[in-house]
Amino acid sequence: MSKYANLLCESIKESIESYIIENNMKAGDFLPSERKLSELFGANRLTVRAALKSLRSEHIICTEHGKGNFIAPKKIVEDTTYFLSFSEGWTADGYKPSSRLLFFQTVDASLSVSRKLQLSLGEPVYKLVRIRYLDDMPIALETSYVPQKYCPGLEQYDFTKVSLYATLMNDYKLSLSRHDEKISIAHLTKQEASYLHARENDAAYCIKGVTYDTSRSIEYCITLNPADRYILTSRLQVNNI
Repeated sequence: MSKYANLLCESIKESIESYIIENNMKAGDFLPSERKLSELFGANRLTVRAALKSLRSEHIICTEHGKGNFIAPKKIVEDTTYFLSFSEGWTADGYKPSSRLLFFQTVDASLSVSRKLQLSLGEPVYKLVRIRYLDDMPIALETSYVPQKYCPGLEQYDFTKVSLYATLMNDYKLSLSRHDEKISIAHLTKQEASYLHARENDAAYCIKGVTYDTSRSIEYCITLNPADRYILTSRLQVNNI
């Protein structure tokens, strides 16, 4: 596509976004057809189609074959600046959080898990796998590893009803003081996609984090969030130069 064609496509894309805002369109509302958009903005259908493709790639719109284009569901926005439990953070934002337990057993720490948790290879750790929901929509597949030696008897808790972090702090008196994260892009396997009501190979944020109690690693967590329904934000402070 030429530079002129790219500029025209971007202009039509902005016009469609303005149309969405001006008409107060909500998630699920259908856009006019390609033909009508072409007439509305005085552009050929190829340019409109390219603009719609760009909007689709940004998850602003979705497409249903045989029906047309509609406004995509509103994304979940998470502020990663603050360290809060899943339930505490999302309840404060007005959502109804819930969890479904997939797996909770004691396993031997693998090489990668033992390194993250500063353990010897094969030391016993709790492995907790949950699907996380907001207002009954699955938004995360979360796998947590916690050293058994720091919290014996953890298996007695129902982590679909209670917070893991609150349990570690209140019942085991662990002072969770720091959480370090690395965020990358992954593609969902068929099994992961089925849990998250997504499609195989859909893009997802892969967040790998370690939670510390002073200098000890208390939890290693791997979270998958579908990229089409999730936004991560943070706040950066500029130091004096």
